[in-house]
Amino acid sequence: MNPVIKFVLNFLLIMSVQLFVLNDIVIKSSLSLMGMPAFIPMLYPLVLLLLPVNTFSWLSMLIGLFTGLLMDYFCNTPGMHAAACVLLCYMRPIILSVFFQQSAKELGSVVPSLFRMGMIAFSLYAGISLLLHHFFFYLLQIWSFQNILLMLGKTFLSLILSLLLILVSQLLFARKDARRA
Repeated sequence: MNPVIKFVLNFLLIMSVQLFVLNDIVIKSSLSLMGMPAFIPMLYPLVLLLLPVNTFSWLSMLIGLFTGLLMDYFCNTPGMHAAACVLLCYMRPIILSVFFQQSAKELGSVVPSLFRMGMIAFSLYAGISLLLHHFFFYLLQIWSFQNILLMLGKTFLSLILSLLLILVSQLLFARKDARRA
């Protein structure tokens, strides 16, 4: 299948699940701030994590901006998702360089996935990326270091749940015949 069509289909599926299923899940917890839910499971950064390794930085940041603005529109969060997604896309080549020893030119259009990277490497790649994304998102949401424990709690709870969702989705839907890079 054409990689662009595959990406668009993945984008539509992941964003639909996020917007119409996961955003409606309100997880009650003792961690709340003026009625805001403690954390929201975020599957949508998977769209950005699964971009091919050789995607130009400007293009990945543009895709991140579009993804974030779409989330902001539906979640009524002015610019918070967009800023977190652009930061994730900006830092993604640096994070990927830790896990792939070859250059982006040598790897070509390799898509980082659970079966290509292995469970531990993909979990670390997704975990570091999600930690960066979630921390920045909740920093923008709370906008105060007075509530640093609340911000860290929301970040880690959301990180754990999001990482589990991403790993399960990779186990269910990723191609198992992909060769390790």
